[in-house]
Amino acid sequence: MSTAGPIGERPDLKEILRHRDPSQLWFQLAEIIGDRTYLRHDIEVHPGDVVIDAGANVGVAAAFFLSECGAAEVHSFEPVPAIFEMLAENMARFPGSHIYLAGLSDREESVEFTYYEGAAAMSSRYAIPERDHELVKTVLIGTGLSEIEAEARIVGDFRPDTVSCNLRPLSAMIEEEGIGRVDLLKIDVERAELDVLRGIRGEHWPMVRQVVVEAHDEGARLIEVRGLLESHGFTVVLDQEANMKGTGVFVVYAKRD
Repeated sequence: MSTAGPIGERPDLKEILRHRDPSQLWFQLAEIIGDRTYLRHDIEVHPGDVVIDAGANVGVAAAFFLSECGAAEVHSFEPVPAIFEMLAENMARFPGSHIYLAGLSDREESVEFTYYEGAAAMSSRYAIPERDHELVKTVLIGTGLSEIEAEARIVGDFRPDTVSCNLRPLSAMIEEEGIGRVDLLKIDVERAELDVLRGIRGEHWPMVRQVVVEAHDEGARLIEVRGLLESHGFTVVLDQEANMKGTGVFVVYAKRD
């Protein structure tokens, strides 16, 4: 069950979703709802579909899939406790939402994450504050800001805190939760995308119909993500937002023929 209904009855996500930093929320709303980032290159979410949201953050994508696409279930995984609190608050009003204080990975373990309160969506086990600061500055310059304006916009955003987070393989969660199919696997986990994909055992890959992955082209990671998806029968398209030029951040769209 979801909150989707006739167009006029659907909730205005801009009005009901919350974030401690409204600027972070507005960016996600523009990207996910305005630009339809996860519904490109023939990727579709239909009424009744089941979505896995790896790297759910505060739930903008999950709310979009449930309220605007009519998904029946969205299973949202967010490992950082402070972010999970916002996710839980936002998703409480959405039937069909299942939330987990855990991240997805290739094994079950507890690891240290770097949490940025000022840039929560970039929190990660693989975070490096100086590198992440420069990446976001590059993106802001790509939107038309000067270097001075971009620097002023993000000053103080990348002060790191260290938190302990639990990770689980997706295959284990599929079995525990009785998930019968995955119509879309959305992954936005800040350089841990291969970890998530490697947590799917061979017998569960046929359950997955579509995948959208934010992938960082560092080392051989982007090539490995593409190769892994193609080896499991997906047709893969790589795309990059105009404001991401020079960052090495791509979106991988994968769909079965």
